[in-house]
Amino acid sequence: MKQIQNDFYASVFDRKNCAIIPHIRKNQIAPELRFSVYRNTIMQNLAKALEITFPSVWKLVGQECANSLAFAFIRKEINLPETGCLDDWGGKFPGFLQTVNAIASLVYLKDIAQIEWLKHLSYCAANYRPLNPVFLQNMLDSRLEKLRLRFNPTVFLYSSPFFLKEILELVEHPTEKEDIALQVEPCYAVISRQHHQVLIHWVSQDLFDFLNYIKKRCTLTQSYEYMLQVNPTFDLIPALHFLIKNELLWKCG
Repeated sequence: MKQIQNDFYASVFDRKNCAIIPHIRKNQIAPELRFSVYRNTIMQNLAKALEITFPSVWKLVGQECANSLAFAFIRKEINLPETGCLDDWGGKFPGFLQTVNAIASLVYLKDIAQIEWLKHLSYCAANYRPLNPVFLQNMLDSRLEKLRLRFNPTVFLYSSPFFLKEILELVEHPTEKEDIALQVEPCYAVISRQHHQVLIHWVSQDLFDFLNYIKKRCTLTQSYEYMLQVNPTFDLIPALHFLIKNELLWKCG
């Protein structure tokens, strides 16, 4: 049985491999043709799973090109699913896109795909109860010096040297813009799920850096002091308001 499984696996992802054919009982339809149905079904299902997770990639490069990229990705054994749940699969796709010479001019595509993967992770993350603002205020009053804030499981941070916001807006609202001028202008994204909807908050570099210190488990005081070294005018109050308003916090202590 193990050998049959290995031969099936090898034949699915390598069209030139015919190891599975001797295991298929012959009838009126050739074994090669019958097995191709299984192969095509598996490949199409995996490609469709990627399209669902990375819809903007498909819209940016077109269905035919995106499917070709998906099939090339799938055929590499290192990229195949490691669990029985396809929600766990796809994290290597953004990095793979960066290695494809045919789309090398689309320098922003890897970052677009990475944003979409983080949106997917946010959507699939565990449910949580937002930190009560009253409890947070009490903690701020009683132990500010040692207070550490913890993001909820749906929060992810990502930065890019490209202005992804405008690219994603073009993808989502193609009738409102005919084209865009690709800008090498850094952007900073905070991704989270709020009320069953995944949101992207585009923030300033200062706020992004502050949130990164929080993510690294620095105390609130340490995070604030680090920011003051870079920007003496950094205002902590709006930053805390952003965290509370968007329900990004889960725990503190």
